[in-house]
This record gives sequence, C-alpha cells and structure tokens, in this order.
Amino acid sequence: MGNRTRGDGTLAYCNRALQLGDGYSLLFMQEPHETALPRARSFELPGDTVHYAPDRPADVQHVKLDITLDFEQETISGTAYTTFAVLYDEITSITFNAAELQVTRVELAGNALAYKTSAKQLIVNLDRPYRHGEIFTLAVTYHARPRTGLHFVKPAPEDPTRPVHAWTFGQPSYCQYWCPCHDAPNDRATTEILATVPAQFLTVSNGTLLEVTDHGATKTHHWRHDVPHAAYLISLVVGDFAVIEDSYHGKPVRYYIRKDRKDDAPLYMGKTPQMMQFYSEFTGVEYPYETYDQTVVEIYTGAMEHTTATTHSFALVPDSRAALDIDLVPVVAHELAHQWFGDLLTCRDWSNGWLNEGFATYFEEMWGEHDLGTDYFKYSMLNVKRGYLAEDAEYRRPVVYYVYHDQGFELFDGHLYNKGAWVLHMLRHQLGEPSFRRGLKAYLERYRTKEVITPDLQRTLEEVTGRSLEGFFQQWIYRGGYPEFEVEYSWESAQKLAKLTIKQTQKVDDLTPCFITPVELAFTIPTADNAQETRTVSLRIQVGADGQTEQACYVPLEREPLMIRFDPNGWLLKTLKFERSTQMLSYQLANDPDVLGRIEAAQGLSEKGEPEALEALSKALTSDSFWGVQVSVAEALGTKGTAQTQEVLLKALAELDPKQHSRVRAAIVRALGNYQAPQQTEQAQRSAQALSALLEKGDISYQVEAGAAEALGKTRTPGSVDQLIKVLERPSWMNTVQRGIFVGLAASGENRVVETMAATLHNPQSHPTLRRAALVGLWEIGKQRHLYSEEARQRAVSELAYAVEHDSWGPARSTAARGLQALGEKRVIDLLDRLAPQELDDGVKRIIRRAAQALRTGAGENEQLKQLRKDLDDLREENRKLREQFGALQARLQ
Repeated sequence: MGNRTRGDGTLAYCNRALQLGDGYSLLFMQEPHETALPRARSFELPGDTVHYAPDRPADVQHVKLDITLDFEQETISGTAYTTFAVLYDEITSITFNAAELQVTRVELAGNALAYKTSAKQLIVNLDRPYRHGEIFTLAVTYHARPRTGLHFVKPAPEDPTRPVHAWTFGQPSYCQYWCPCHDAPNDRATTEILATVPAQFLTVSNGTLLEVTDHGATKTHHWRHDVPHAAYLISLVVGDFAVIEDSYHGKPVRYYIRKDRKDDAPLYMGKTPQMMQFYSEFTGVEYPYETYDQTVVEIYTGAMEHTTATTHSFALVPDSRAALDIDLVPVVAHELAHQWFGDLLTCRDWSNGWLNEGFATYFEEMWGEHDLGTDYFKYSMLNVKRGYLAEDAEYRRPVVYYVYHDQGFELFDGHLYNKGAWVLHMLRHQLGEPSFRRGLKAYLERYRTKEVITPDLQRTLEEVTGRSLEGFFQQWIYRGGYPEFEVEYSWESAQKLAKLTIKQTQKVDDLTPCFITPVELAFTIPTADNAQETRTVSLRIQVGADGQTEQACYVPLEREPLMIRFDPNGWLLKTLKFERSTQMLSYQLANDPDVLGRIEAAQGLSEKGEPEALEALSKALTSDSFWGVQVSVAEALGTKGTAQTQEVLLKALAELDPKQHSRVRAAIVRALGNYQAPQQTEQAQRSAQALSALLEKGDISYQVEAGAAEALGKTRTPGSVDQLIKVLERPSWMNTVQRGIFVGLAASGENRVVETMAATLHNPQSHPTLRRAALVGLWEIGKQRHLYSEEARQRAVSELAYAVEHDSWGPARSTAARGLQALGEKRVIDLLDRLAPQELDDGVKRIIRRAAQALRTGAGENEQLKQLRKDLDDLREENRKLREQFGALQARLQ
C-alpha cells in the first residue's frame, strides 16, 4: 500500500511509459475539469429529465409527529409539528411534500392558516412575511390511508401465522405518504415521535424511547432522536415482537423478530456488536448514537438503514440449514455501515448516492475481510465486480448522474453500489491503508451531521493525503466504463527479457475514457537452488497517441518466469485477457498464494484442450484450500463438456463432505446440467441419474438441492420433469429449492410445465416467495422460448401479465415484468405503459418502464438473437476443444 520501494534492483523499461519503485506521486494525471457529464448509454428512458436537489427556503430544524395508528382501518392520523428557520431573505409560504394526505387544519402559534393541497404537495400561506433567521413552528393535522411509505401487515391465506404489525420505509421519497415533510436528503432535522398504538404492541423508532403512557386499550410511545437526519431515515415499526438483548460498550443493541423465528435471529444479526467495534476502529469515529435496534418485518424486500433503527426483510433471516451456505450477514454489515455513511453524513442528492451506497457496500466487504479473512474478501470483491460488469453490459453511465425519471430510485443500481465500492477499493490501494483511514476519519468529522457531494470527499482526501485526485475522480466517477486489458507475453531467451504488450481494447468515446492507472506486474522465477522468487514491477498505463493504450514492457530476469500476474491481488477494476501456456497456468493454479490468481488460472485452463489442463483442474477441485477457488474450478470444468470432465465432477460430488463443502457441491451439480440431451444423450442421462438420486435422498444444503433441480431440468432427459414436480412440495427456507425446481422445469422445454407454474400462481395459499419462484420459472421460459410452442408461450405471457398487474408483492411484479420482456410479446406494451405511472414502488416502476421500452424497440428480439448466437458460438467452441483434444491424443500416440 501507499509509498513503496521495490528494493529488488529489478529494472523495467517500456516504450511509452515507465514507473518504478516509489513514484506514486505520479499516479494521477490531471485532466481538464468537465463542466457537463457525458451522456449515459442505454440507461435513460423516455421521459427522464435532469434532476437536482430542491431549494430550501427554510431549514427544517425539528419534526415532531403526534400520531395514532388504526390497525383495523389501516390508517394514520395526527399532527405533524415542523420547526423552520428561514434561509431566504423573505418567505410568505411553506411547501411540504404530502402525497395523498388528507389535511384538515394548519396552525401557527395556535392560529389557523390558509393552505391548499395537490396530489403530492401541501402549500401553506404564512400569517406574515418571515425574514432570514426567523424561527417558527407549523402544526399540520391530517389523516391518511397510505398506499406506500407506511405498511400494515396481517395474517393471510398465504401465511396464516403472519403476525400483525406495521412498518415505515422512506427511501428515496416515501416519507411524504404518511407525514408532511421535506422529502429530499438535502435537509436534516432532529425528530420526535409520539405513536399511539394498541396496548399489546411494542414500537421501535429513531433514537431513545423516553416514555410509554398507558391509556388502557392503547399506549403512547414517545421516541426522540437528537442528531439531525434526513426525512427518509425516519422510521416507525409497531408490532408484537420477540426481543433479543445485546450491547456494545454499554449501549443497547436489540433485535426484534416475529416470535416463531426468535432462535434464527442470532444467525443473522448476532455479530452486530463486533461490527460496531470494527467500524469504529477502522474509521476512527466511534459509533455515533446511543442505541442500535434492528427489526425484521414481513412482506418487505431488502433492508433499510433508518437512523439507529435498521429494518430488515423476513426473507433475509436464514434458518440453521440455510445458514450453512447462504451468507446474508453482509446485509447486516452493510446497513450498520450506513450509520456512519448515509445517516451521520448523507448525500445531498441521489445523484451522489454512491457516497451512501458505495461506502456501505465496501465496508460490508471490509467486515468480511476482518471476520472471514483475505481470501473471502478478494473472492467477494470479485463477485461485486461481476455484478457491476453484468449491469454495464446492459447499460453504462457515470457513477454520478443527474438524469432519471422521478424519485431517483433507478440510480440505486450496480453503478452506485458495486462500482462505488470498487472506487473505494482502488483508493484504498493507491493512497495506502494509513492515508485512506486518515482521510475517511477527516471526512466523517468534517461533514458530521451534514450533506455531502463527491467533491467534498475528493477535497478531504486530497488535503489529508497530499495526493491530487482530480484525474482519478474524473475517469472513475464522472465517466463510465472500465479498462479492458489484453496482455501478450513472450520470453526472449537470448536477452533474458520478459516482454509484455499491454493494450486497452474498450471503445473510447465521450463516456468511456482510455484509463490512466497504476498497475503492477509480478514475476515468479526459479532460483538456483530450485526455490521460487517473486519480483514485482510497478508501472503506469497511460494514453497512447491514438487514444488507445498500447505499451510494450521489457523486464530483465535471470530465468524464464514460472508465473506472471498482471495486477496481482486484484486492486484494479478491469477485465483481462492474458493468454499463457497450459504449463504456466497449471503452475499458477497449483502455486499462486493469491486466490484471484488461482481463479484466473482455472478460467484460463478451461479453454485449454491438453490433458494437463484437465489434470490441474481435477486436482484443484478437491484440494484447493479455499472454497471460492473450488467453485470456480467446478464452473471451469462445467464449460469443457467432455466425458472426462463429467467423470471428475461426479467423483468429486461423491467424495466431498456435504457439510464442509456445500458451496462447492452446489457448483458441481450446476455444472452437471451442462450435459444436455439430445446433443449428449449418454452423458445427460448419467448426470440426470446422479442428480435424481441426490434430489430423492435430499441434501443438507438448500443450495445443493436447488442447483441439482435446476441442472436436472437442463439435462432434458425423460422423466426429469416428473421428478422435479414430485419434489416441488418439499418445504425449504424462503422456497429456495422451489426456485431451482422452477428454473429446471423451464429449462426442460416441455410445454406442460407452464401449467404447473400457473397453478402455483393461482393457489391462494402460495407464499409470496413461492409465487415469485414460479414467476422466475416463467421468466426462464422467456429466455428459452425457442424450446416452447406458441400456445405455451402465450399462456406464459398471460400469466405474467396478470401477475405484473395484480400481484401484491413488489419483487413478484418486477419478476413478471422481466419475464414479459424476455418473452418478447409486444401485445403487453400497452399494459405496461398503463401500469408504470400507477406503480408506487419506484424500483418496480423502473423495471416495468424498461420492459415496455425494450419491447417497443425490439430489444427483446435482439436478446433472443444474441442468445442464439451465443449458443452457436458455444457449439463452435466445443468443437474447437474437441479438435484440440483429438490432436493432442494423436500427438501422444505418435
């Protein structure tokens, strides 16, 4: 990290750029400051416009809500008291965000004021002009039956045991549906809630519970939070919960969950105090509040970092069996990190939302590094990168971007979370750990209880570390994309030089730059005593004269290297094509201490046809010390598609301990689904036999069962569908296995599976997670619609259309919309156009709008064409590998 000296005496010279040893004062090249952001690619939809933070004629200083919840009528009523300090020179009115609230009276100092309302606003005429600095309090009496923002939950046929409770959710702008407020993140206030609720219920809100007043049938719970925070962070949860008490340095830490799940709560939230300790120590800023509560509520998706009072979804709490290999603890770490990054200081507008979400994502990863080790951290960051790359393939935008539809929820994507985390990862490396931590401490202390934008972070880091970061932020935050590297290697034995030609191959345009970045090369060479020595060379990739990076580097070495790594330890957000010999990759897979290097080698060996490649992969599958590498090896073996690799997979499945290697076994069973009839009938039947036996017997891991079900359907062997339907009724946590079953059914290509999915959707006792699993199956049918008859496809379209309009759970509606897009049926465009403006869940609305646009422009057909081309390319690649293997066999025989 940071300023380093190689000290090994190695020289490196390049034909365009050179950086040796220390040299980090030159890491960032200045670029002209851009006054306008580059336009995104394929991100914006019709009707999207530029949005900035709203004006604040007066500063909201304190909000007091005196409210009553009626659980029978599912209503809220009461009075909101808001204290303002005037910021303009003079104001004569105040505007609240107030969506669908029925306002009955507005007062100031006991006197009624005139007002008017619209669908989403309350405009109050003040009794006189108020000048800069004057302070006053408005009392708004209102009632509402919120359609969002405040949610009432009760038992239903799909879950008769579901407890009665209520919960709020404010991000990005849902607070206005249950109280009048300034519903944008650029204002902060202290808050107070007096909630009158049925006497048997507990309440959880921000800050400290001051008092509970008993009225007999009801009780009033008085909560107060004295650290200013944004309106979207206000929370109220009401219900009859089990409470698990914990503590951090004497501060109460509590977990609230439905009583029949009490024993599962520690599996999910039990490490919270250790996380609080780690974050406090890493940032140098102690946990900033007096308490921390976490609630688990029903029919909610995700988790939300309300200040001191995080709300979690019921779907995140694993049972003991799911906890074996379904790791959701990082969600707890993510939401806790927000108590510093997002709550204590908050992005001024959602366009700068990576200052909330990028930080929380990276801190959850650093908690994993602290708790589970470096191997886990690197593998997890690799998956964070993969998530971003998958989204970037669909659309590309700068991290900070101001064009969106309405509330800004569409900005909460992989660019904000994943790429934002990777920006911090690169900064941590390039600044060095001590400087990075000093910078974060200064950033938190300087902007504590304030709103921030990206230049605030940049300037703070620059002032603390002395580094000029303008070039870094310009290319990674205000532009789009990432470097796509191609590296070629050759050994010049006469001169004892390792030659590497390094190119950036991404298309360079106004959105995507040619990246200027430091990078390292590591060479492992044999020594005279048959040991190994690794030498690291630092260089800087810079722009070539033609706008592309292409530089040749020559590194003198005593002997030809056994292994070469480009960006060892994986600090750079990139893709890499680096062709090396089977011998070199085999050595790397067996000997590289870095998990990323071993994964890289496994992926490279998957493209090799020599027996040595299969031998190296086979050994690593069962012997590598980290499960993430074993998973990658299983995936690599699955792409080879030969009888030999199938034998290796089946042998490992039988030998690996089910409890110790569940993640690896899940990858193996999924790989077995790559053998499909009728192209590979004999091998498909062999896979199906093993998968059917596993499903019949059952497995300790839900993930293994789900993977086996998915793979069994993909084999398309006789009897597979009947086997999958047979195990459909077997219960699993959050219907994890059922989702795999429905994906497997969809992969089978048998028309009758559509009716099985439809029956699940229309069963009133189907849990929401089961309905969503069936909708995932219909979505998969859309991805493979060429396997199905027109009648089956139209039946699938009808079921998805009904679900996107009528299902009560947002994730189910969004899955249905994606399924309609995949099926490419243009007759639903009008339906989607009608539903989008009515949809209250902004995340679902975005997906519906994207589906309608894709169908309108034929993007769905393009995706189908891409899939067919991919299938053809896969067949060609399989033939190429077979030819290579045949040629290698012939060579051995000769």
